[in-house]
Amino acid sequence: MSTHDDTYDTSVLSGVEDTSSGSRALETKWHGGLDFGLLIMRVALGVTMGAHGLQHLFGLFGGPGIAGFARFLGSFGFTSQTTLLSWLTGISEVGGGALVIVGLFTPLGATALLGVAVNIVYAKWHGGFFEGQGGGFEFELLLGVVALTLLFTGAGRFSLDANTPWRRRPVPLGLLGVLLAAAVSVAVIVLFR
Repeated sequence: MSTHDDTYDTSVLSGVEDTSSGSRALETKWHGGLDFGLLIMRVALGVTMGAHGLQHLFGLFGGPGIAGFARFLGSFGFTSQTTLLSWLTGISEVGGGALVIVGLFTPLGATALLGVAVNIVYAKWHGGFFEGQGGGFEFELLLGVVALTLLFTGAGRFSLDANTPWRRRPVPLGLLGVLLAAAVSVAVIVLFR
């Protein structure tokens, strides 16, 4: 395959790594916008979920704090150990959000955020899709889809995970993350509802 700038290198998409300098230059050129886009997506997801976690844990930004969040969870049908669930949710949001923002152990952070989002969607399911219909879960669904996307794309080059195996081959850990998030979500529904 030619290594001129105007040709398309299919090895970039197929995952077959050609170590020639021309192929490496095309791979870098091809992924430049993608890596920046992943950075924007990571920061948006991490800040959003992390801020909600700070509301839940410490009452920051006008949030309810642990006791208020435990009562809120009770209003959504969680009946057992709501204080413990409040702590677990807040820590998952803050910790997962921080990991995703800096791109460190991104599969772990994205898995935590996906698990939280799945449980929120489940809790709000009866309220309909749109926010104005007495609840709505479209916002949380979007956050969950962004976390799911990061599981399969990896953090990109603008991250602390840049030279890790899971950044270069994110699909196996992405599948593991989906299974783990699903298992934790089911456990939360069974144990806390």
